[in-house]
Amino acid sequence: MSRHAGPRHGPETLAARVRSAALPWPSLDWLNAKTVAGLIVALTLAFLGAISLMLRDIGSYARRKIDFPPVAQIDSAIAAAQERLNINSHDLVSKVELGTLYLEKGKESFPEGINELEEARDLGALDPRIFYCLGIMYQEVGLYDYALEEFRRFLRHYPDDKEIRLLEAKLLYRQGLYKEAVAEYERLKFHFPNDSLVEENLGLSLWAAKSTEQAIKSFNQLRSMDPVSARRAEFYLGQIAFEQGQFDQALDHFLRSQALGPIVGIPAAKLNSALAAAYQKLGRIDEARSSWQLVLQETPEDGQAKAALRDLNRRYPPRRKDIAKKS
Repeated sequence: MSRHAGPRHGPETLAARVRSAALPWPSLDWLNAKTVAGLIVALTLAFLGAISLMLRDIGSYARRKIDFPPVAQIDSAIAAAQERLNINSHDLVSKVELGTLYLEKGKESFPEGINELEEARDLGALDPRIFYCLGIMYQEVGLYDYALEEFRRFLRHYPDDKEIRLLEAKLLYRQGLYKEAVAEYERLKFHFPNDSLVEENLGLSLWAAKSTEQAIKSFNQLRSMDPVSARRAEFYLGQIAFEQGQFDQALDHFLRSQALGPIVGIPAAKLNSALAAAYQKLGRIDEARSSWQLVLQETPEDGQAKAALRDLNRRYPPRRKDIAKKS
């Protein structure tokens, strides 16, 4: 991934500048005003570019390196910051510190943290941690529009920050802005082509955006990345095939997913529900019944599974030998 928005000077260029600096400057009498102005503009742009790159690194460093005290000392650190603010209510450093401490203390303190950081910003604080901390806290309290705006503010300053781009894309998906989420994940994929998390979320976003064929391509790529990703990809491909009425293909994908092992993040009951539905669509009643029963063993209060099994037993009553086996 390219870490910088613009070109950087190579080492040979810098070395040449050092050599030039060691020599006496020639007289500028032979230069006309236009040439001098051009040189000044070029040097100014180079200087501003270097400063921009430096500030980007500083901002990313500042956001990632919030030095929280040990958990046992959080309350005393908050009290110390509040005491400094009692002396000087416009102490921006203490306000930002207090806001980040409330973030670390936990969700019950997020409203206070949001108030401190918003007030610090209103008073003129430019600390880049403000965008990050506000984004996290707004997200956690369910104010997704506000969180999205904070992450976007951060990305306007530091567009190469992977973590914040992932958080922004996740919020876009959660807000139902699937095409915008696709655009963000495609951007991330360009820079991280072998990242399974990016590929999976891109596939899910494409699927939600009704770009099903593209989603299938994405999940097929996910399937080739690693064993854990392969299990998840097979499950998603099975769901798509089921939606399209391709029940044989759906069942094959679900069975491959099951054979590869437990799917991290996807409950076993969900896979068994998918298997049961596919078996039922294919008229494989005994296997469907067994799968629904497995779902209820794992999640006894699953109303959908109860209704499906009840309806299945009504239309296809179990054979007497099966009832005898159960008793």
